[in-house]
Amino acid sequence: MPVGTPATLTTAGATATSVTTASFTPSANALVIACCVGRGSSATIPSISDSLGGTWTAIGAGADAGNVTGRLFYQVASASPSAMTVTVNTTGGTQSAVGIIEVSDAGTDFSNYQAGINAAGDPSVTMGAYSSGSRIMVFGIGNAGAAWASPSGFTELFDSEVATNVRLVPSYNDSSASTSLSWTSAATDSIGFGLEIKEPAAGAVSGSAAITEALDTVSGSSLIAIAGAAILSEESDALTASGLVISGISGLLSVTEEADSVAATATIALRASLAATEGSDSVSASARINLAAAASLVENDDTAASVGTVAIRSTASIAEADDSLSAAGTIVAASRTGSADITEAGDTLASAAVISLKGSASLTEEGDTLSTIAGPLIVGSSSLAEAGDTIAAHAVPLLVSSPQERTASVPAEDRTAAVASEIRAVAIKAEVRTAAARAETRRAAA
Repeated sequence: MPVGTPATLTTAGATATSVTTASFTPSANALVIACCVGRGSSATIPSISDSLGGTWTAIGAGADAGNVTGRLFYQVASASPSAMTVTVNTTGGTQSAVGIIEVSDAGTDFSNYQAGINAAGDPSVTMGAYSSGSRIMVFGIGNAGAAWASPSGFTELFDSEVATNVRLVPSYNDSSASTSLSWTSAATDSIGFGLEIKEPAAGAVSGSAAITEALDTVSGSSLIAIAGAAILSEESDALTASGLVISGISGLLSVTEEADSVAATATIALRASLAATEGSDSVSASARINLAAAASLVENDDTAASVGTVAIRSTASIAEADDSLSAAGTIVAASRTGSADITEAGDTLASAAVISLKGSASLTEEGDTLSTIAGPLIVGSSSLAEAGDTIAAHAVPLLVSSPQERTASVPAEDRTAAVASEIRAVAIKAEVRTAAARAETRRAAA
């Protein structure tokens, strides 16, 4: 979809080092651009803030034409924006001004940006080639002077003297515009900004992604980035990308209906929690699955699988029969601070490398397994609570280590800690160093 037509939100100017706009509310998910201006021989490049404490990102380094300075800033409005005021400050200046515009359906790739300065006349810039569907914006800033003539083919949003001796003129065109842009004015010194506003990158979502009907899909050929929540709420919904999936998700990833799937050929990275709440839901990645909070697999046959590492900073709850959390690399590595609870018969926690837990591992239903090619390393306790539960390693034995006394608890109903080497060792206290077992018996005497 081509970038939308720019619209003015507000303007303000004052004979002072700072100015605050009237209250305004941007449109949902709109790109908001502020053109900030300072005037005076000692005026610094302007800075910006707003009444909501929002983050404004600079576009380019700004410009100083001697008696006038300027800089562009942007932010992306939320899905439910609130009213705000904006304050612009220019230390050492005698006047300050700002013009704020919004653009819909816009991305944040501002690589095609140019600033032109003329300390004794009119500015000009030479832009790079434009992409189809882009919107080209230019901002003229002048010290004194009458009305400006914007570059050929551009439509002015306004042409006004926002402060006593500051003129500000934003204009726009589409991708058919010339790449050689020049203004005509009566300003004594001036600045011209040229900016290509491109379409959003594939898969970029600034609000929430709600997939609410069966067989709905969200897909991206590179990455899918979501700042809010991703909710897949009907059977067989899918969220897929060939690159990074939901790289910036700050809310919840909720996979709530049977056979829903979230998949990436690279990494799945979540800043919050993963909830897979219906049978046969799956979350998979060919590289890593990174969770800053909890992983909850609460229905039969739910899976979280990675060809690389699964890293969880909170709790992994595997609560229904045949659920599985698996990785070809390390599961829940050094960042792991919670526990692994495997609470239904047939659940598995498996890794082709290391399972490393800073909390506890609880296997509470018959037939549950915790297995690894290398060593399961547990700082807390390991509890096997049902007949037939196993903790197995093919190389390094189970280690339960801490300055405090920690135990590997195996109740009387014939539970085993299976290790594939000839001599098994369990470190418990300084007084008891080894529990020796021969290869023929492979059991520790009770």
